[in-house]
Amino acid sequence: MEAQLTAFLEKIKEENEIQTKTITENICAKIDEKLRPLQEENEKLKSEVQTLQTKVNILEKEIRKNNLILHKVAETEKSDKELLELVLETLNKLSANADLEKWDVWEISKAHRLGKKGDKIRPILITLTLSWRKLEILRNNKKINSGIFATEDFPKEILTKRRELKEKMEEEIKNGKVAYIRYDKLIVKEATNEKRKRSPTQSPKIMPGGSESIPTRAFNKQPSKKNKVDGFTLMHPNKKQ
Repeated sequence: MEAQLTAFLEKIKEENEIQTKTITENICAKIDEKLRPLQEENEKLKSEVQTLQTKVNILEKEIRKNNLILHKVAETEKSDKELLELVLETLNKLSANADLEKWDVWEISKAHRLGKKGDKIRPILITLTLSWRKLEILRNNKKINSGIFATEDFPKEILTKRRELKEKMEEEIKNGKVAYIRYDKLIVKEATNEKRKRSPTQSPKIMPGGSESIPTRAFNKQPSKKNKVDGFTLMHPNKKQ
């Protein structure tokens, strides 16, 4: 009797486990079915947000492409007009030190100080009308030889990324490689000190009368006619021609 009761209880337990498993699977399947459209919508929204962020980054980069930041320019101006005159004077001094062309006022679209006024000298953000003038100043920063220097106007996240890449760049340079940062990417190349040697060319010799002799190697050698055998002899070796 006890054995039958034990077997009965075991059977009930197994059926309960099977039933519980079936119910759980059904519930999970229904939940997945309900959540699937939400997951698909979520993935779609993520993709759209990423696309919009890319467009925003491109737009921001385009807006800042003619911007230039001047550092260490003393705050002596009292109005926007005086600031513009100060910027023009500063750019002309920098250009004179680097032997560059003189600046005109129309080449500066706008200028303003960054941050709140305090003990430190605030940098000046200027927008130029010509992109090549900005590059001209940046490329000649080392020739300026003054406390004033210019930098590009990067977004905050790009500045953070560039600081992180700077350490890696210095490591690559120590390892003997050519490394530099282009916007938010680190470019690393193998250093090549060897210059490609040009193969020596043979000059044509001047023959009597002023004519030039052409080297014989310029022509293909003609096959030798010695021991030439015609087809008839090969086909009939015992017959004489």
